[in-house]
Amino acid sequence: MLFIGTLLTGVTADPQILALRSRQMKNFHLALMVSQGTPMMLMGDEYAHTRYGNNNSYGHDTSINHFQWGQLEAKKKDHFRFFSELIKFRHSHQVFRKENFIGKNDVTWHENNWDNFESKFLAFTLHDEDGEDIYVAFNAHDHFVKVSLPAPPNIRRWFRVVDRNLESANDFVYDGVPGVGETYNIAPYSSILLKAKL
Repeated sequence: MLFIGTLLTGVTADPQILALRSRQMKNFHLALMVSQGTPMMLMGDEYAHTRYGNNNSYGHDTSINHFQWGQLEAKKKDHFRFFSELIKFRHSHQVFRKENFIGKNDVTWHENNWDNFESKFLAFTLHDEDGEDIYVAFNAHDHFVKVSLPAPPNIRRWFRVVDRNLESANDFVYDGVPGVGETYNIAPYSSILLKAKL
C-alpha cells in the first residue's frame, strides 16, 4: 500500500502539499510503531528532516546531515509531539513487542478485498492478553472509507487514540477519547488507532 504520490517530491512552499506531506509522515510513523520487531528511524525523522532526495548523503558535512535544532523546536508542538507520544504508547503496550512471530490468535485482519489491486485500505486488530485490543486502519484512498468496527472484547469500549484527520494535538490522545460508535468514517490519506478499554 502506497501513500506517496507525485505531489510528495521536490521543494515546495505550497501549504496543501506541505500539509499532505506532514500527514503522510505521521501515517508512516504509525505504521512503523504498530509493527513487530525493532523500529528503524533516521535521525531527524522526529522533526521531518529532509535530505532533498539525496539517498547517499553520508559524505556531506552540511545541513543535509546536521541535526537541525531550530527545526526541531519549530515542530515541537505538532510533528515531534506526535512522533514522541506514539513511541511512548508503543513502549507501554506489550502487544507491539511480541517476542515470537505473531500467529492467527494474535491478529485479526479486517479485509475482504485482498485480490483487488485497486484497494488502498487495510485494517486489523492486535489482540492483547489483558483484553486491551488495538484496532488499526490505514486509508490511502482519496475518499472517505466508512468501516464497521469489530466488537471490543470483554465489555470494553473503543477509545480513539489516533485519528490523523484531526488537527494537532487532537490527532493523538494517549489515554484515548471515548464515544467511538459501531462504525468509523476514515478520512482520505489517513489512519486511525483505537484501543479497547473498560
